[in-house]
Amino acid sequence: MGGHGMQTVELLDGEPERPHEDVLEAARSRRRLRWWLVGPAVLLVVVLGAVQWVLRSREEAQITRLAAVDGVVAQVDGPLDVRRRYSEADARLLFGSQGSELVRGADGSLTYEWRTDSGGDPLWSRQLLGPVPALAGALSVFGASRCEPDVGPDADVSSATRVVCLVTDGGVKTLDTDGSAELVAATTAFVEVLDTATGTPLAHWPAPSAQTFTLLGGQIVVGAAEQAADVFTSRAVLTGEIRWTHVVPIASGEVAADLTWRQIDASRAGELVALRTSTGDVQLVSADGQVVRDWSGDQGSSRGVEVDPTGRIILESWDAAGSETVTILTSDGHTSAVGTLQGALLSAQVDDGSVRLLLTTDQALHAWDPDTGSQRWSSTEVSGGASSVLVVRGHLYVLGSGGVAALDGRTGATLWRMRPDRGLMPAMLLTDAHHLLVGYEPSAGDAEPLLVAYDFEGGTEVSRAPYPDGIDHLAIWGGKLIGYGDASGELAELG
Repeated sequence: MGGHGMQTVELLDGEPERPHEDVLEAARSRRRLRWWLVGPAVLLVVVLGAVQWVLRSREEAQITRLAAVDGVVAQVDGPLDVRRRYSEADARLLFGSQGSELVRGADGSLTYEWRTDSGGDPLWSRQLLGPVPALAGALSVFGASRCEPDVGPDADVSSATRVVCLVTDGGVKTLDTDGSAELVAATTAFVEVLDTATGTPLAHWPAPSAQTFTLLGGQIVVGAAEQAADVFTSRAVLTGEIRWTHVVPIASGEVAADLTWRQIDASRAGELVALRTSTGDVQLVSADGQVVRDWSGDQGSSRGVEVDPTGRIILESWDAAGSETVTILTSDGHTSAVGTLQGALLSAQVDDGSVRLLLTTDQALHAWDPDTGSQRWSSTEVSGGASSVLVVRGHLYVLGSGGVAALDGRTGATLWRMRPDRGLMPAMLLTDAHHLLVGYEPSAGDAEPLLVAYDFEGGTEVSRAPYPDGIDHLAIWGGKLIGYGDASGELAELG
């Protein structure tokens, strides 16, 4: 056909060449090679990502669990700032018993305000004592007057049905900020019982010379110092009817002749009453007035009694040389299987339950089996003895004058330790569940107080923040980080 030339076709023997198939096969080979090279790398990245996600999730779960433990503060992240400043009235509510408090008026009067939480207005208030001219104008008054709901030490105060108050018109009044004080002798003392629902008075009866009281069941044990004896009397709460009287003779010359300077105390110890006499002796008395344990007359020794969260009674003893021991008693006052241990009792401010130990401290930290009293280990890693401890994730974080150390809770082995900077001393140990926090205060020179955060595992410093202006010390209350100043008198929530 016009316009088209002939095409030459060359015929070859055998199979025709197919160069495009070779190219395709080479490409497939390269793809397979890339898969064998890249595939494992991708898989490794995926596996590592999954592992990191698991570790991160595990860490977040540990933080969440620890944040719910008593004594843990809210997260401290970044500079340490003042979140809220407290007035004097706010401070009374903050440190009161779930907000309930006995308020001293400027005229020396006393009014009880009932709250079941630490905020807001009182549900009701009741004046218990009118103006006392001898106490008017005092900066503060330290005296025997106080109120106690009729519930156990660890019970929710909102379940109380009555409030029992011992009221006197005496006390030691502070006259100025320099601490000048004046003793005002009491001319009256009485017990007032109020209904928690409305504040209605349920009972009022005299309690001459009463200096202390405690509640146990339906009775009130009142203590009074007399010239030749300390007298503890059990009475019915509503009627004041005497149930029993326990008299501890005091030899002439053993104590001050002026009764107003005699210090006695009655406190609840499980189902017993712990009595401290004006000579410093300790007795445990049953609910029916029988002496269960008596450490009177043990020359050169002093004692104190407290109750641990399990209900066991802890008797602390120290001699004239300053050596201390603790004796663990059962709730009925008998010596437990743990017995007597060397050192002073050291309770953890934070304990997540990961290690069960009973801790004491002297020049070393001692760990004991809480059921048998057998010694697990001792550590001298923190010089000057331990002042505070946290139990977190199987480790003990211990604060002493020489710094902070992390110990294995099972063996006592030192995991890491940190000494303070020059001019600073460790004063406060706490945690926000994310890090271990240490508050350092100046020991000399012009050093600034600091809050330093450390990694739990290795003790690596994560951050440091100076205290806000006017704040010299830290404390923990109700999960809040509280700062207060010596010169300023300021009280503030920090975060």
